[in-house]
Parts: sequence; C-alpha cells; structure tokens
Amino acid sequence: MRLLLAGIVLLVSSALASAVPLPPPPPYSLDYPDIEVATIDDLGMPMKLKANLYLPPAAQRSAAMPLLLYIHGKGGAYNDPRDKVVLRVLDSMGKRGIAVARIDYRKSGRMPQMLFDTKAYIRFFRANAAKYNIDPNRIGIWGVSRGGNLAAMLAVTGDVKALEGDIGGNTNQSSMLQASVIESPLTDMFLSTDEKAASMFGDYLGTNEQDSKAIVAAYRKQDTKSPYWKDVLRIQQVNPLNYVKKESPPALIACGGLDPANVILNCSAMFDKYIQAGATASYYALSSGTHVRVGGAIERASFDWLADRLAKNPPSVFPGE
Repeated sequence: MRLLLAGIVLLVSSALASAVPLPPPPPYSLDYPDIEVATIDDLGMPMKLKANLYLPPAAQRSAAMPLLLYIHGKGGAYNDPRDKVVLRVLDSMGKRGIAVARIDYRKSGRMPQMLFDTKAYIRFFRANAAKYNIDPNRIGIWGVSRGGNLAAMLAVTGDVKALEGDIGGNTNQSSMLQASVIESPLTDMFLSTDEKAASMFGDYLGTNEQDSKAIVAAYRKQDTKSPYWKDVLRIQQVNPLNYVKKESPPALIACGGLDPANVILNCSAMFDKYIQAGATASYYALSSGTHVRVGGAIERASFDWLADRLAKNPPSVFPGE
C-alpha cells in the first residue's frame, strides 16, 4: 500500500511539475570567472586584479562580440553580490548579444593608480580578444559612483600616454573606448563642498585631514605659491574635465537630482565640457533620483544607447542627436 501511495504521489508531482512552466534561463552566464589580469601592490598589500566575464546566451553570441566593462563603486568588488545595478546591466546586455566583464581596482583609492588598474583591463581584453570571442574595436564602459569617476576618466584619456600606466602589461594595446556610460560620478573634486573635497583627498592623495583642507584652500584662493599647490595640480591631473576634446568618444552621463554628493553639478559640468568641445554626449537626469538610483527609464535608455554605439554597423544618425 505504501509503495502504491508513493507511486501516486510521484505521478501527481510529475504531472504538476510538467504543468508549471520552467523559468527562462538567464540571458547571461559566468563563462570565465576570476580571470587574473595583474598583481599589484596596494600600499604594501598584494592584490590580484581579477574579472568575471559573462557571455550572452548561445543564440545571441557571435564570432566577435562587443564587450562592456562594468566598474563597481567604492567598497565593492568585481564579484560583489550586493550590486543590483550590474544584474540589470547583465540582463539587458545579454539580450543584446554583448559580453560583460565585471572589473576591479585597488582598495586604497589612490589616483592615478586606480585609473591605471582599470586601463589594464581594457588592454588585457584587447590583447586576448580572440580567446574570448571579443571584438577589440567595440569596447564600452559602465561605471557607477567611484566607478563612474573612473569611467569619466577612461572616457577621455584613452590617448593620454601620461595616464596610461603599465599595470598588467599589453602596453602595445590601446585603452581607447568606443562608448562610456558614466553614472553618479564626481567629475571635478573642487566642484564639491570644501568638506567633501577634503574627504576625498585622503583617498586620492593619501593626505591627512589638515593637509587636505589646505589643498582646498590653496585652490579656492588660486594661491600658486602655496606649498600645497603641487597637490592641487595632482588633483587637476585626474580631473576628467581637463581632457575632453572634440575627438573624445561618445559618452552618456546619468545622475539623480537628489544625490547628496552634489553629483548633479558634476554631471552638468562634464556635459558642458562636451558641448564646448563639440564632442558627442547624452545627459540624463532624474529629478527625484539619488545616488546610483537614476530610475528604470534612464537605465533602459542607456542600454539602448550602448547597444547602438557598440553595434557592428552603428547607425549614421542616432536618435536625439
């Protein structure tokens, strides 16, 4: 009797299982986890720069796929499960046949070293394009928060030799990008309040609180004779606004109007620089948006913009331009 009942339960369970449709497979898969790009020394601590590479579903793959590099914010990592933005990026890019690599950078926050870290990934994937079925001529970036700051720098310094570095080697490869999405960034430290700017210099320059405040004061007074002016120049070296030119690759800037980090001013400043230089850029802002929360409509528009920019045969005229 028990065997009979068990058989009935099994049959009923099987019938119910077949009646319930299975969820669709995710539009991406982690085909290459923990790719080692370089080993660095981060203030005396060894660190491996790694990447997770996600490929689109088989039906969406091609012999040479576009690649989007995703840069997390401060405190995250290339494999941080708390990052919700990257899940939506992966979902959307996978459906569009675009591979996504989640990349990393040093924890200390030093600049321009963080920039050198991220450029190492661009050169690495160009050098290994055939291995991963990547089109080396169709590489884009999406960065959020501090990753947005790095994306802003990457967008406009691909041809600046002084800001290339040699981390990871492959120095015969270019770090130029074809498209950049810059979300919730700081693009000019001195556009922030004195307190906010000074708080960033501890990371960027390794200065203490007193010296950081003195750097801000020297900038505000334009005191070129100050002993801290050399540090002002160090910050200006990693200010993306100083590198925008007509030939800068297209960028999309996205931010929230209620971002407490005063990001709206930073986004507007970078967009203004693109206008002044005659370069191509799009600018989306959600008045009620906050930090790394720019809303579904802006995210979807950004996905479409990237897909167009990284297409094999991009349109000659883009909507809104």
